[in-house]
Amino acid sequence: MRAGKLRQKATIYVPTTATNEWGEVDQSYTELGTYACSATTVPRREYEESDAMVSKTEFDLRFRYYSELTTLPRNAYMTIKGTTLEINSIANVMMRDREIQMICEERA
Repeated sequence: MRAGKLRQKATIYVPTTATNEWGEVDQSYTELGTYACSATTVPRREYEESDAMVSKTEFDLRFRYYSELTTLPRNAYMTIKGTTLEINSIANVMMRDREIQMICEERA
């Protein structure tokens, strides 16, 4: 991983729960942090929804290795340049603890 390739900034949000005054569980999101990454896009699929064609784009994000990024909960999400992305998968590239790869999709 070369530092010159990490041109984008991704802010990652993780879910948190708290109990309100009525004893109900409220879920909100807390910012985990902002990390430098490289981002590439790949158009993946098109489908018809309500008489309109919808195109889905996949984002391939690469981060330096941070242990907190390998254990993100399933419903965590991130923003890059105002675009909200849903995390589909997280991988420790070649199990070398040097690079994290995340495959994401734009959140509807």
